[in-house]
Amino acid sequence: MREDAAAVRTALQWLGLWVVTTVLLVFVGQLNKAVWVLAAASALAVMVSAWRALLAWLDQRRNARRDALYRATGQAAVDAMTGVEFERYVAAVLRGQGFEVEITRATGDFGVDLIATRDGLRTAVQCKRQSRVVNGAAIQQVVAGAAVHECAATMVVSNHRYTKAAEHLAGVHGCVLVDRTRLARLSRALA
Repeated sequence: MREDAAAVRTALQWLGLWVVTTVLLVFVGQLNKAVWVLAAASALAVMVSAWRALLAWLDQRRNARRDALYRATGQAAVDAMTGVEFERYVAAVLRGQGFEVEITRATGDFGVDLIATRDGLRTAVQCKRQSRVVNGAAIQQVVAGAAVHECAATMVVSNHRYTKAAEHLAGVHGCVLVDRTRLARLSRALA
């Protein structure tokens, strides 16, 4: 999102520079052939920057709409999602909570499905969409993977509950557990 704002700001700066330069040259009466070439080149740069800013803005809007649809999804639909769909759903919920979210590659992720950043704190997130309670292995994986991804915090998000052993292990490692109830509450708060 910050990149989108930077692209818009750059486009507006180019446009402003072009308008001011052209007005000054016309006012002074120095609009000869060389200046026309310079004005045309700067106008082209402005149009390219404006086009890139428009595309970034449209992409941001599309992502925001998709995130809103994901967050509005009912719990039964969450249970029917594939693992990849669940990761995207969790990413949408976290973005709604003010995180910047990066989805890691599918293989070789060291147990980290998402990297969520807010206020400079990188959080390794393990997403577990399954039909049974989540055991301590998920916590072990995300805690180990957090170091590889240079994350200071960890979180496991599931559409189910956690075993007592998993809750104890998470408490020892300071890992945040988001279960079915808390996930539904987070998604409803933003839908």
